[in-house]
Formats: sequence, C-alpha cells, structure tokens
Amino acid sequence: MNLCGRRVKRLRIGFIGCGGIASEHARRLASIREAELVAFSDVRLERAKALSAKYGGRAYADWREMLNKEPLDVVFICLPPFAHGDEVIIAAERGVHIYIEKPIALDMKLAEEMVRAVEKSGVKSQVGYQLRFAAGVERAKKLVEEGVVGDIGLVVGMYWCRFIRRDWWLDRRKSGGQLVEQATHLYDILRWLCGDVKRVYAEMDRIFYRDLKEMTIEDVSGVVLRFKSGAIGLVSSTIGAVPGFWWFRWSIIGRDAMLECEEPNSLRVYYSSHKPLRIEEFREVGRDPMLLAELDLINAIIEDRETRVPISEGAKTLQLTLAAVRAAETGKPVTLN
Repeated sequence: MNLCGRRVKRLRIGFIGCGGIASEHARRLASIREAELVAFSDVRLERAKALSAKYGGRAYADWREMLNKEPLDVVFICLPPFAHGDEVIIAAERGVHIYIEKPIALDMKLAEEMVRAVEKSGVKSQVGYQLRFAAGVERAKKLVEEGVVGDIGLVVGMYWCRFIRRDWWLDRRKSGGQLVEQATHLYDILRWLCGDVKRVYAEMDRIFYRDLKEMTIEDVSGVVLRFKSGAIGLVSSTIGAVPGFWWFRWSIIGRDAMLECEEPNSLRVYYSSHKPLRIEEFREVGRDPMLLAELDLINAIIEDRETRVPISEGAKTLQLTLAAVRAAETGKPVTLN
C-alpha cells in the first residue's frame, strides 16, 4: 500500500485470546489494508481455529509457541483481566508492538512491569480505551485544551446498565468488579479530559444481586474524585439499572462553558459566558472508535510516533480505579501517588 507517498509493508498481526472482543478486533482489522492477520492463539484451540478459518493464518493453543514461530509485528492481547501475565513483557522484549485490552492488569505491580518493559524496548502500545476516539470526546478534548471551557469546577459521570454474566466476571479476584473492568472506560475519559486525580473516596455494595452467592463484585458504586486541578468529580455506576438501556453519560462544568455528553459520538456545549446563552449540538453518526484506535496504533508504528493511549495511560487509569475500590473497602479516602 502507498501511504503518505511511500511504500510500506503490511503489518503481521497475531492474537493472544480469541473470545468475543478478539472477534470484534479481527473483523475491523480485516478491513485495514496495512494489516495482515497471520496467527491466533487461545487455550481453547477451537476458538483460535475458528478465527483462523475465517481470516487466514495459523492457530495455536499456546501463545508462547505462536511468538516463537511467527515473525509478528503486532500482537493483540485480548485476555480476561485475571489471565494477564507476562505476555506484554515477552512481546516487548521481542520487539513486537502491542494492543492490549483494558484493564491491563488487576494490580499495579504487574502494570508497572508492563510499562517498564514497553518503554525499555521502544515498541508502540495501545490500550483498549477506544472511547478516546469517539467524536464527542474528541470535541470535548479540543474545547478543554483551547481554553473554551475555562477552569473546570465540577465533573459528573454515570455508567448505568442492567448487565450480568455468570462466569469469571462475577468474581472480584478475576474481573476486578464493575468499576475496574467496565466503568473504567468512563474513568479513563474523565482523566483524559480533566487531568489526573490526587484523591478518591468511594462507597460500593451488592444490593440488586444478593441472591447470587457466587458473586463477589459490587453492583452499585459512588465515587468522589478530587482532581489535581482542584476540580471535584462525582461518578456513579451500577449493573442494576433498566434492561435494554445503557447510560454512559458525563458532564463537565467550567467557568465559561458546560459540556454534556449523552453518548460518546455526540456533545452538547453550553457557552455559559455568552450573552445571550448559546448552545451548540455536535454529533457524528457512524463513527467507529474501536477501528480508529486500531488505525492509530498502525499509523503510529508506520510513522514512528506515540499512540493516543500508550500503556502508561492504561496504568494510570488502573491505578485510579483500584484506588476507588480500596477506598470503598477501607472506608477512607485514598491519595494517589
């Protein structure tokens, strides 16, 4: 393919983990001319074979064997949180670029080892916080950086759904809970838009699913954030809301404007310092943030630049969500380093 006036090779891509999210990535990557799907690995070999049969390439039951045998350029790590181990470290040591699904780990020790390995090797990395590529989020980022919003004072977010799955997700030791595994998308967006958090306090409980004895995760949570900028944040999450509806919403109140997002590809801007008050509606229909996140990694490799969500950013969002869980467990505010 000719890109930016020069000939580039197709990037050879392999997968570690071939479940549902891997299928979503593979479907999109198959449409990208710079990408070539060459290998799939999963402990359940039949899943690797299914993707191999659909997209080509070889199937493996052992990802280490795949890395030994395949000259990969990129590896997509699509594992459940509890299954993360040394995949990132070994891939980085081999010079293989990395796309890893969130959360990148369930403890900061492993997350920090991942960050060190990636930064030492110089490979590109992208974490699956693809909503940073949503149109409404991008628009908000631009307005914040240009100073249109002014000093931010209050940030409010909600992640409400009716969602339950009877597998590893119910076990906090394996998933981290709703806040760490699912609502983490919302925390990442608020971090990206409003800056890092210095202190967090939280309450969480299991109220709606008390009959599920095997369930150890929360089904409701409320979190108070104190951003380093001085802004205050309030975030609520639940998996006990209305069936068939998925509320992923946030608002940012600044001195000069308020931003309101009711779905990631749209944004409403209230220019509160204007007289008369002006309200702007922004919406982009059909944008695919996951595809854009994949393209960002591929172009970062080709152009030798940074990605939008390098693994260091994934570690920072993990640190925030783990701190919120720890605050809820201890009943005390937690200060982040």
